[in-house]
Parts: sequence; structure tokens; C-alpha cells
Amino acid sequence: MSDIDLSRSNDYRNVTDYFKGQSDQFIRDTLDARRGQMVAIMQNLSHDFNKASAVRNSNAFGMRKLIFLNPENRTHEDDPEGAKKWDRRGALGTQNYESIEHHRVTDYQMVFDQLHEEGYTIYAVDNTPGYDPQSLYKMDFPEKSAFLFGEEQLGLADDLIEAADAMVYIPQYGSVRSVNVSVANGIIAAFYASQHMPQE
Repeated sequence: MSDIDLSRSNDYRNVTDYFKGQSDQFIRDTLDARRGQMVAIMQNLSHDFNKASAVRNSNAFGMRKLIFLNPENRTHEDDPEGAKKWDRRGALGTQNYESIEHHRVTDYQMVFDQLHEEGYTIYAVDNTPGYDPQSLYKMDFPEKSAFLFGEEQLGLADDLIEAADAMVYIPQYGSVRSVNVSVANGIIAAFYASQHMPQE
């Protein structure tokens, strides 16, 4: 009977075959070495599904960083993670490999200032009436791009839109006003990756 390597078959993590049997640190280091420069900023997400999907999008499209701007937790004022802990199961372990930051939504200007110091352009992603967003399909994004996404139902706060450098929208052709925030995040990430990530 020939020797059979069973080490990878015992690895039940949702990772590609290349990473089966490897440590979480090895996976993180490998991904960090090939990440792009995209940053995603999520404002006041309340649903675990959307938070987990944003983390998976960050992993899938090689984002540099994922930032959650969370509502204040008045019972735990020193905890920037927000009003409640999110259920990480939907992220399927990708939270172990991503760079994730949590800040209070009231600290958004500090986050924006830091990104601007690093040379980033911040794009609000929304189709809020009263603004003049540019179509995603006409954009040529700089490598250092940060994209700001709003909360479910309400979208982006006006203060955050006004603090951003520009605004883009995703053209749609149906009857619904907007797509799910995690879907929008994935669309933007894929579009950015088509311009700045290896085309394999």
C-alpha cells in the first residue's frame, strides 16, 4: 500500500488547497505579501451577515485594511467595536488573516485624516439624492483608494459624505433603490482589483 498524505484532508478550514495544512500565521504572512492598497470603511453596520461578508470580501480581493466605524457602546465606552459583538461564523475564518480595525463612528475624521496623510483618496459609495456621484464604470481609481460604505437602510451619513474626497455610485437597471451594502462592497472591490491587482 502506498503512503498517503492525510495531513491536508484533516484541515477543515475554508482555504484553497495551497494553504491546507499551513498555520494561520503562514496564511496571513503570505496574503500580506501580495495585498493591494485598497481600504474599505464600513459605517454603522448592524447585521452580522454584512460584517462577515465584508471580511470575506477583504480576503477575496486582497484589501490592505478593513475599517468598521461603529456606533458608540454607552455601556462599554472604552470598546470601539460597537454596541454588540458580531457573530464571526459567517466570515468562515477569514477574520484570522485580515487587518481589521474598529473605531467609533464619531472618530471618523481621525480615520480620514490618517488615510489622507498616507496619500489616500476617499470615495463615498452611495446614490443619495442631492449629491453628484460619478458612475463607477467611468472611474479610474488611484492605487491608494479608500471606499466608504453606509449602514443598512439609511446609507451614508451626510457628514461622512461631505468629508470624503469624491462620491461614486454603482449603476443599476432594476426597480430596487440600492443593492445590499456587502454586495456593493464586493462590486467595488472587484472593480478596483481589475485596475490594480494581478490579472490571473
